[in-house]
Amino acid sequence: MSEYSMSPTGEKFELPKAADYAAEFQRMEALVGAARSEGKEIVVVMGVGFVGAVMAAIVADTVDKKTGKPSKFVIGCQRPSSRSYWKIPLLNRGQSPVKAEDPEVDPMIARCVNDKKTLVATFNSDCLKLADCVVVDVQCDYTKHELGNMCTGEAEMSALEATMKTIGERIQPHCLVLIETTVAPGTTEFVAWPIMKKAFAKRGIQSAPLLSHSFERVMPGREYVSSIRDFWRVCSGCTPEARDRVVKFLREVLNTEKFPLTVMDRPIESETTKIVENSYRATTLAFLNEWSLFAER
Repeated sequence: MSEYSMSPTGEKFELPKAADYAAEFQRMEALVGAARSEGKEIVVVMGVGFVGAVMAAIVADTVDKKTGKPSKFVIGCQRPSSRSYWKIPLLNRGQSPVKAEDPEVDPMIARCVNDKKTLVATFNSDCLKLADCVVVDVQCDYTKHELGNMCTGEAEMSALEATMKTIGERIQPHCLVLIETTVAPGTTEFVAWPIMKKAFAKRGIQSAPLLSHSFERVMPGREYVSSIRDFWRVCSGCTPEARDRVVKFLREVLNTEKFPLTVMDRPIESETTKIVENSYRATTLAFLNEWSLFAER
């Protein structure tokens, strides 16, 4: 009996079977080979949800500042579950798997997939073996068990931990890994990095993984794309080489000439910056809500 994944519009897609993985990897190898022959950097984006799909398109839309030609080939990788597999065939048609008010989202994805041929999607995580850079945009939610008491909650780390293990088991030693997910301070250095180092050690790789962090700053609304591409970013790396690599990558794909990067010494500083920013927003919203309730009485 076949299993399916259903899109929000009701379209059903059959989930891939074990026999489909080899052919899918061969498809990725052929596409990557053609892209490399044109001098493109290969970028894999893990997770093509609300943040990952648009980040993938922005990277795929990048052009060399000297030649004006596309400089990146992007593979969006999504787990083939019944809940989310439908995003892959939609993205491969050039259709956005996320709905946004920003009129730039749909045409940018269609352009990168159908015209520029710089964006594809896959369910086979073996595509990580082909990557020069991996961008991690998987969920890491915080669950509260009771209102008003944060002390009883915890961060749902399992998806991120599994993703980092998968990455560590497959990437080449020279591959840059960039975590964009909002995580608790210390996650990159004390959770993700040890997982990757353990995977490297099992493979006999002696060099340290090139792991970095730069939190996404997506703002829903009509400036969705601009909030990623045209906005100030903070970044850091677990090693000096990782830090240098992530600075180079972000300067190539984002508008850092107008919105300069802030480079931190350690990822925990970058992670804390995002938590402080979110805390400030939450406090401001709560404050305004209290006064709104007062004004309505």
